[in-house]
Amino acid sequence: MHARSTFGGVKPSCALLVVAACGAPSSPASPDAAAEPRWVQYVIPAGEHTARVVDGEFRNPIVGVTDVVGRDYELAFDATAVYELGDDDQYDWNKLPGLSDCGEIDLSRDGAMFGWRWRVDVAPPVLEIAAYANNAGVHLTSDVLVTLDAAALETPIRYTVAREAARYVFAANGVAAELPRRCAGEALDPLAWAGEFYFGGTSTAPHDVTARIRERSGR
Repeated sequence: MHARSTFGGVKPSCALLVVAACGAPSSPASPDAAAEPRWVQYVIPAGEHTARVVDGEFRNPIVGVTDVVGRDYELAFDATAVYELGDDDQYDWNKLPGLSDCGEIDLSRDGAMFGWRWRVDVAPPVLEIAAYANNAGVHLTSDVLVTLDAAALETPIRYTVAREAARYVFAANGVAAELPRRCAGEALDPLAWAGEFYFGGTSTAPHDVTARIRERSGR
């Protein structure tokens, strides 16, 4: 059974800690292969919100309940990130992996992550990435940090998000942003829920949406 994040209102049990199975490497080894995690795949099936991990390994990516205070990973989109919904949901922010906060396990209540969306109202269409947080259900976003056209979708991007006492600190390919933490001054939770690659907003994925990730958090 695969535990699910709670962007779409499905609240997981803290008792469920998912550890993905190891598999064969999905990309050629680098000279620093001993220190680097390997690439694994996320798949959001058509009609669903939350991704499944294919050939994951321990902490790559982090899933379920975790004790980290931030996340550090590379993620590469592909052509499946191009979509047209035909309504205002087109401009909702989808989500990249993040962490819950402020005593919540529901990232749609409190948590820090990155948002992504495919813009069809500009020429040429582009994928936008911004810092994203929820403060007691109030959605906060930064200015756009990274923009990718269709030709650049498979370019890996390094993402970091850190929970600090009064703020969340983000960087995507070194472009930084900050958003406020609702429970400023409270101690960082010893445990948090690790959010996954996610489609929505309110709409589910119109087709299978895939991406590659390798995560360094906790290594």
